Amino acid sequence: MFRNVLTNAIQHNDSAPPSVAVDVTDDGDAVSVTVSDNGPGIPDEQKRTVFERGEKRPDSEGTGVGLYLVRTLVDAYGGDVWVEDNEPRGAVVGLTLPKAADDI
Repeated sequence: MFRNVLTNAIQHNDSAPPSVAVDVTDDGDAVSVTVSDNGPGIPDEQKRTVFERGEKRPDSEGTGVGLYLVRTLVDAYGGDVWVEDNEPRGAVVGLTLPKAADDI
């Protein structure tokens, strides 16, 4: 999951110099990770569909499966994934995953 999100933040970044930041928050029951970049961002109309199978940017050489797999894995673990605008430019992809039980 994280490899795909980080790779996208780097590969689709058109800024010079490109910048990617990772932030982690632990709220006790879950951990949230955000990956923020200073690239072109994701258009509002694509934010709703970016995690669907086959969805990709018109200029992307990818398969459109990467973020779909991220969504599938996050859902399988009972988490959440989203995308929003970064300020002043770029995208933020967030993932929230429940922590594993201590008795495992």
